[in-house]
Amino acid sequence: MGIFGNILNQTKELTRLANAIENVNTFLDEYEHDPDPTWLYAAAWLCKVGVVDIIEKNGWPPYYKVSVNINGKRQFIQMTEVMTVTIARLSYKTSKTNNNQLQENISNILDGGTFFYKIDKQIPSPVRKIIE
Repeated sequence: MGIFGNILNQTKELTRLANAIENVNTFLDEYEHDPDPTWLYAAAWLCKVGVVDIIEKNGWPPYYKVSVNINGKRQFIQMTEVMTVTIARLSYKTSKTNNNQLQENISNILDGGTFFYKIDKQIPSPVRKIIE
C-alpha cells in the first residue's frame, strides 16, 4: 500500500470518526428539544459503530488527536475527549431519564450486546454504508 496509502487510510478513518462525533452530538442536542428516546438509541448505535469500533480498529492511543467541529468551532481533541463528548454525554443524558430499562438498553448497545443487533438491523443500508 505504501506510505501514501497508509496516510490516506488514516485520513479516511479520522474523517469517519469526526463525522460520527458531530452526528452523535447533533442527536443528543435534538434529544434536548425532543425527548424521544429514539435520539438516544441512534446516538448509542453511532457511538458503538462510529466511535468505539473505529478507535479500537485503528488502535489509536488515548492521546491521539482528531479534528472535529464542536459547537461551531473546529478543534483538535484527544481520543479521551472523544469518549467524553460522545459516550459520557450520552450516558449522562440517559441517566437523567430515570428509566432503568432505557439505561440498560443503551449500555447493551454500547457493549455490542443483543439490543445492539436489534437496533443494527433497523439501520437503512445507505446510512450504514456512509458510516461503515
